[in-house]
Amino acid sequence: MTEGSRVDWRPWFAPLLMSCIVLVTGLLYWPSTQSLLHEWFETENSAYSHGPLAVLVALWLGTRALRGGWPREAGSVWPVLLLVAASFAWLIVLRAGIQAAHQALVPLIIALILWCALGWRLTRRVAVPVGLLYSAVPVWHVAIPALQALTVAVVGVFLRIAGITAYVVDDYVYIRSGAFHIEDGCAGLHYFVVAATLAVIYGELRRDSWRVRAALLALAVSCALVGNWLRVFVIIVAGDLTNMQHHLVRVEHGNFGWAVFAAMMVVFVLIARNWGSGDVAPAAHAVPTDEPGDLRRSGALRAAALAAVVSAAGPAWLVLMPVRTASAPNISIAATLTGWDGPHDSCQAGWHPRYDGADLQAQQEFARAGRAVCAYVATYLSQRQDKELIGYFNLPYARNAELVSSAAREVEGRAINEVQLGGKADVDRIVWFGYFVGARGMRRGVEAQLAYGVATLAAAPASSVYAISADCVPDCASARRLLGDFLPNIRVGNAGEKGT
Repeated sequence: MTEGSRVDWRPWFAPLLMSCIVLVTGLLYWPSTQSLLHEWFETENSAYSHGPLAVLVALWLGTRALRGGWPREAGSVWPVLLLVAASFAWLIVLRAGIQAAHQALVPLIIALILWCALGWRLTRRVAVPVGLLYSAVPVWHVAIPALQALTVAVVGVFLRIAGITAYVVDDYVYIRSGAFHIEDGCAGLHYFVVAATLAVIYGELRRDSWRVRAALLALAVSCALVGNWLRVFVIIVAGDLTNMQHHLVRVEHGNFGWAVFAAMMVVFVLIARNWGSGDVAPAAHAVPTDEPGDLRRSGALRAAALAAVVSAAGPAWLVLMPVRTASAPNISIAATLTGWDGPHDSCQAGWHPRYDGADLQAQQEFARAGRAVCAYVATYLSQRQDKELIGYFNLPYARNAELVSSAAREVEGRAINEVQLGGKADVDRIVWFGYFVGARGMRRGVEAQLAYGVATLAAAPASSVYAISADCVPDCASARRLLGDFLPNIRVGNAGEKGT
């Protein structure tokens, strides 16, 4: 469109502003952006390698929804207040090392800045495109255990129907000529996420009603799951028929999986296109013809600039007030304990907690009346991503240990976790463990990480895990009594609250 010889840029104002907001937010919150780029481009077999394409599609859908739109609402204080809260929440979870949480806050922050700049009604129009960004954020791993268990169960049924002799034990399927381990990668998470993304895009392009969109999402996810079950089933059958020599078994089956997925998406489209499209979305606020465009443009730009400054609060705090290192550990065990022999520098129990990156670690054995207690303490004087109290590989027992039971207990006014581990010669082992951030004790690991993130805003706390264990001799009840007698010897100090 032109006015005389000039191009009318106003229909593109809102889309261009949205794109700038996405870019600036990605730069401001660079730690999250950097971790997402690593996930998309460098993580092998990532379920989120479609991330860059998802971002581009979201921008395209946002441009499509906003083109011709024009902000008409007066500024509201609510998005500004929510933006401040979201920015500091991002800072806290970043320092707490909860990567999925700080990554997931970025699309929300983008939406809040859009609300500040364009108003609520136009922001609603890009709710789906902004929400689509979550398909590229690694928050869907929580579904892996359920998808994995479902795959094992359904494939077992398929094998029985096909008359193939197979034994299913946990995540393993045993056939005559070998065994298949249905690992996390076989759960079908990548197919699940991509199918859901395609359903969201399909519904947005047709501007379907929310009821139709929900049905499309359920259909796409169902097709993806069925396709993954068939993929695993066919591979097992191929292994059974060829004595584990088939190409799908010996070489690779990744391309085969995507071929099956593509076929199932064709089925999805064939079914979905016969469903009536929903209501056509209402038109965007049209570009005004009876008022100066510069007035609306400058107002939106000022609001966007203010929102960008407000949203920079968390990243600015991160740079200007970096995490400090605690001067001393916050918990300890006395060198000598009344009524106990020891300490001995090594435990004879074969019990090995693992806490990677800890600044201080100690594992000692104490004995009383012929009964031994093994005590372990690990302290982090500071934390960062991949050097944190609650990490993927950090556990108060070996990852391959036999976990008999777990429970929460209250002992001497202290909340602790208990696990019972299977041991050699039918002798189980009881392990009690808990966490301290500064002088504050807690049982849950996520609570400990969040407490650390909050504490770093004003202090330099040390963070520690403690664990004590004893053999169930003559029984586990006596082991618990022994641990209860030893627990008060885990001493808490305030040294970890002062920084250097």
